[in-house]
Amino acid sequence: MDESQVAEILFPPGVKNVSSEMSPSELIKILKKCCKFFSQLEQDEEEMKREYLPFCHYITMGEFINETTDEHCRILIGCIIADVFRLHAPENPFQSEEKIKEIFSFMTEQLRHLEDTKGTFFPKAFHILENVATIKSFNICIDMDDPNAALEIFSSLFKTLFSTVNSGHDKQVKSHMLDIMAFAITDSSTVPATLLDIVLENLVTAQRMNPSAYELACDLLRRTASAIEPSLTMFFQNMIFEEQAERSRLSAHWMMLIPKLYKITPSLMTNTLPQLELKLGGPDPKVRLDVATMLSEMFSNKDSDLVTQHPALWTSFLGRFRDIDPTLRCTCVKFYGKLVINHETHFQYVKDAFEEFKRFRNDTDESVRFAVVGCIRGIVLKDIQLASNELLTFLKDKTKDKKWPVREAAIRAIGLIYKQYVTCEDASRIHCRRLQWIRDVVLQDYYTPHKDDWCLVEHVMVTCLVPYAVPDRRRMTLLFELYASIGRFSIQTFEEMLKKSRTLHLALRNIVAAFDLTNEEDKNRIIWSKIVFSAAQLTGSPQATHQQLKKFFRHADQDVKIKQWLKYIVSDHYSCKKVAVALRDLLKKIEDDGMAKGARSTAQQLLQRCSILPILVDQESLKILFELVKESLDGISIVDELNGGSAQARAMDLLQHLSGCSPQLFSSSECFVDLMGFIRRTDDENVVHKALLILKNTGSIIEEKFPEIRSVLIPELKSKAKSGPAQHAKHAVLTINQFTSVKESPLMQVFEYCKGIACTEGIGYSEMQTALTSIGCIAEVIPAAFPGQLRYFIASVVVKQVIMKTGNKSDAASTKGRKKEQTWCEKVEISSESKAKVAGMKCMVRWLRGLSSNDTEGCCGKTLRLLQHMLHNDGDLMKCGNISKADMSHLRLQAARCVLKIAGIKEYRNILKPVVHQELAMLINDPVLEVRKIFLNKLYCAVFRLQISLSFLALFSFVSQETVKVQREHGASLYNKIITRFRDLKKQAIMRNLMNPVMPEDMLPYLIYLMANDPDFVEGISRKSLARIKDCIHFILDPLLAKGHPESFGFVMRFAANVKRSRNAEEPDDVQRNENIYAVCDLIIQHVLKRSGQLAVAILDPPESSIIRYIPSALYTTPTGPENDKVYLPREFYTSAKSVPTLATTAAMGGDKYRRNLAHHGTSDIFGFGIVDQEKQAKKKYKSLEIRGGNLVRKIPSPKKPAMHDQSSSASTSTASPTKQSSSDLPTPPTSQSCSTQSSSSQGEGAKESLTPVRKSSRIRKPARHHSPSPPPAKRGRSSIQSKPARKKTSPTEDSMGDEASESESDSGENEATSLAWDESAASTSESQSNSPVKRTSLARAKGSLLIASTSVKVPVRKTLGVNNNNITDSQSSDDSMGVRRSNRRRGK
Repeated sequence: MDESQVAEILFPPGVKNVSSEMSPSELIKILKKCCKFFSQLEQDEEEMKREYLPFCHYITMGEFINETTDEHCRILIGCIIADVFRLHAPENPFQSEEKIKEIFSFMTEQLRHLEDTKGTFFPKAFHILENVATIKSFNICIDMDDPNAALEIFSSLFKTLFSTVNSGHDKQVKSHMLDIMAFAITDSSTVPATLLDIVLENLVTAQRMNPSAYELACDLLRRTASAIEPSLTMFFQNMIFEEQAERSRLSAHWMMLIPKLYKITPSLMTNTLPQLELKLGGPDPKVRLDVATMLSEMFSNKDSDLVTQHPALWTSFLGRFRDIDPTLRCTCVKFYGKLVINHETHFQYVKDAFEEFKRFRNDTDESVRFAVVGCIRGIVLKDIQLASNELLTFLKDKTKDKKWPVREAAIRAIGLIYKQYVTCEDASRIHCRRLQWIRDVVLQDYYTPHKDDWCLVEHVMVTCLVPYAVPDRRRMTLLFELYASIGRFSIQTFEEMLKKSRTLHLALRNIVAAFDLTNEEDKNRIIWSKIVFSAAQLTGSPQATHQQLKKFFRHADQDVKIKQWLKYIVSDHYSCKKVAVALRDLLKKIEDDGMAKGARSTAQQLLQRCSILPILVDQESLKILFELVKESLDGISIVDELNGGSAQARAMDLLQHLSGCSPQLFSSSECFVDLMGFIRRTDDENVVHKALLILKNTGSIIEEKFPEIRSVLIPELKSKAKSGPAQHAKHAVLTINQFTSVKESPLMQVFEYCKGIACTEGIGYSEMQTALTSIGCIAEVIPAAFPGQLRYFIASVVVKQVIMKTGNKSDAASTKGRKKEQTWCEKVEISSESKAKVAGMKCMVRWLRGLSSNDTEGCCGKTLRLLQHMLHNDGDLMKCGNISKADMSHLRLQAARCVLKIAGIKEYRNILKPVVHQELAMLINDPVLEVRKIFLNKLYCAVFRLQISLSFLALFSFVSQETVKVQREHGASLYNKIITRFRDLKKQAIMRNLMNPVMPEDMLPYLIYLMANDPDFVEGISRKSLARIKDCIHFILDPLLAKGHPESFGFVMRFAANVKRSRNAEEPDDVQRNENIYAVCDLIIQHVLKRSGQLAVAILDPPESSIIRYIPSALYTTPTGPENDKVYLPREFYTSAKSVPTLATTAAMGGDKYRRNLAHHGTSDIFGFGIVDQEKQAKKKYKSLEIRGGNLVRKIPSPKKPAMHDQSSSASTSTASPTKQSSSDLPTPPTSQSCSTQSSSSQGEGAKESLTPVRKSSRIRKPARHHSPSPPPAKRGRSSIQSKPARKKTSPTEDSMGDEASESESDSGENEATSLAWDESAASTSESQSNSPVKRTSLARAKGSLLIASTSVKVPVRKTLGVNNNNITDSQSSDDSMGVRRSNRRRGK
């Protein structure tokens, strides 16, 4: 503009000229005057507006708004322009669109000064903001012809306002900003995508960076919801259907925007949300997951009503609960947790979601089940009222999950729930009763075979169930409540937990004590042995655990502070709080010292596991526990659950177990005074009994520290031993025995008194029971005090007057004559006479235990014969018939338990005869289920704890004949536990370089003996007896012949082959018994071959020396001669030859490993043979095997031909055989078997059926045909022809055990028993052709049972028990008295 034009402009008063060439200070002064003038003008002054309009055009020229650089000048110009727009509103004072664009861009730039609320330009910027907001100045741009220019202006405006708004602005500033942007959106016909992106970007990014911008955007969307909704719908439609997605910068964040927009105003998503159903059912799992995650947040938000607004979308979302993608199912699980927490559970849609959620509890994917646990845990910890009982049941089920992470999460979850709602001081009793099941569930997880579970249960025990950090009284109350309310199995878990902790505690104590040793060799030996033991109890690899423990203890030995902490932890006098502090400081110290993480975690695990009891109970807290127990016994406990008989019994049990685990806790006079008070509670025998047990465990402490209490206690104990119940007398005597300095006198007084009582005529059975119990215990603890009196007393009183004597009319035999007599009752219900007999047997065993080192008169042998006779006669020793069946069950059970106790005495192990095993085997299949249960458990405990010889493990073979499924499975479980135990012991022995470790294979000779001398097997080899024995062998060998133990295959097979080279040690010339042994060996060899083929395990023969030494001379003679290749089984039990894995065929499966690493039974021999060596060895040791195609297979014997002159029999044999069966398919049995086949084949079709081994049952055994004892087989001459009479058919109601008869065996009487025989010449010809040492001339067939009898079997004469004048004597008699037992009771029921 030239000077003439400028001169025509009317400037505000006081202003002559305004030029950009002025200095900034001068220009500022002039602009201030102008700004003040225009701010004072009113909108209705039309004349003034026209006069100063040229000035307005002049001040907006480029030289002012573009070229002026001073910020103060620019903000003043902006104020003038804002006032100009205010004055001319609603008209546009500037007609040029380019000028309008420049002006509004300039004004937008000035609004940036709003950011600094304390700046000098903020008032001017607010003046501009207020003016443009009030008169909607920016709306002028909406009508511009160039939409791009308008979009550019509004984009710059929106960005400026969102970037400048902050928390320092008041509501007025934010309101003006909101007005400007809202007017721009509502007054426009459409919302451009660019503006929409600017607004939505602040929802995505500004929530954390600039919360004020986020709030401004939310307010803008709420205000313009109706105007902006169509644009949002189009935007999300492009995202959902992937149309023009590249044009938006928010393409990657559209799923984040939908829940935010719905939360701001649900109406914004009215038309968008239904379109999401397409994405929920799409093929892309990632898209489905993202959409489901987004919707789960929207549905689960508090106060969300999306379900009611969009029911179709809710239904589609519920369908994703069954999605194939496990990650999506996990999302649905988490959604359910949020839904339950934020919404009322009574709503129908919450119930619908729960129905779908129920499917996840048994989901196939581990991550889903893990999410279920986390979901339920979150719900219950938030509010237990939200969780239904069914939901808690889901959590309970997951504690038994097969995957460790799920189990761990579930157990930790229920532990935290219990801690939050039960262990607090103000715990609700309702919640306590509702969550009481948690105690049992957590503790019963200890039964799993995984060490991780053991450590977890122990951790939850001391941190959640009984938190160690709570005060002493509260901790003891929780411990008492827990012990009083848990089940029987949980109590066993608790006791086992403390027992394991105690063993680790003792091991750690020995290691700490070894630190002070000066002899390095002894020090290292002790420490290393305890490290090996401790590592076996911890998780992780044993080798790695060894090294980590070595690092820790090496570091502890060098650190004085750590050594002091360890000494305090293992000391007898400690405080729970100080132990916890010591553990914490010790772990912190080794971490600060830079110990490796693996060593730290292993040390932490060891210290925590060995400190369970020290961190829970100390001497002070035990006094509190005694107070709680007394309150419970008096019925005045403040906790209702601790009153009553059950809680009182549990209270005493808890004290008893603590006394057994840690007797040093009772080192206070208050405890013993309370115990003496318990003894005087004569109205409750259980309290007295438990108090005596506690005193027995802590008697040494009384002897050492409290002599005054001892002097008061001895008279009480003497009274209990003389006249109390039997159990009280027993523990009273054992408690007095703890007082070593004064025990002789009171025990002798008790003995003399009880002896006099027992010898008194007419004494009651209860008094006799007490007297025998006291005398037996005294004889055990001080056997040398009166040896002669004891021997005479046992013989004249215990045996003759108690055990052998039975009244004419027993009170327990009153049921005799009834149709069905009870066969079992509880122990307290048996007759007093039987209780006395039980006490007498116990007295004898205790006497033998004390006499074990000085038994010069063979007292043990006589006692064993008496017990054997008791077993043989089913509990009725004298066969008087006056004892009830229930009492007989208890008597024979007690006799078996006494035999096991005697077998556990080291000095008597060589006295046990094999016949004892046979008698005990009958109890495994006893007709009374309770007898079988109890005896099997006692047998398991004795073998598992290595208390008796491993030969008793062979008795488990008869578990296979158990007919009760639960009992059979229980027996199999116990047997597998024993095998696992011995495998672990063998590994530990190898690690310690011990020779000849204990192995389960050592019971093989006794297994063969038991099977060969089975009562149903002694008369000859029959199919039925073999089938049952086969089941026993398979049951006992299957756990041994495992793929992880290939060395067992060769040992078992070679052992059986060597036994076939030996003979029966008792009667070497008894051909029938030897053949029975060989037949059992054939069954074993056959099963080993079959098992090796199934598992693809090579059979590697160990050295001969490592086999022969395991053959006991008491059972078998020394193996002599070549290999016994003869097959002693009927053809039905000899399967077709199958290939046996060799080193060549198993090279790809680890054959090299076998050759390098397999050593057998602790020897140093390496089973490594080349292919040629193995073939040579096979040909040498197994003549019945041959090499075919690189595989070792059994030769198939060729059928033996009958005598040439008996062509009719030969023809009938060939005719009876199946057409598809050749001699190469099934091997022909020995000569006598061929003869039996030949003879039976002439019987026609019935004979064919009799050869088919059809067994209807493998567990039910038929009753014995003869009552015990059974007569031996009849002698037969070499040329005589005898036929066995037909066996009487068993009635359907008759008890049966073992195998049912096959169809041919159960035929009716129309197939009468027949007898076919050769003449003498034929028999002699057959004998000359046969290589068998047994000469067979007769064959009998009765109802289809095929028997092979021997003509050269001598009647064995054996030493048996006889009864003369009520005395047990040795007698020489035939088998008719007591040779081979033929029991008249069934094996199992």
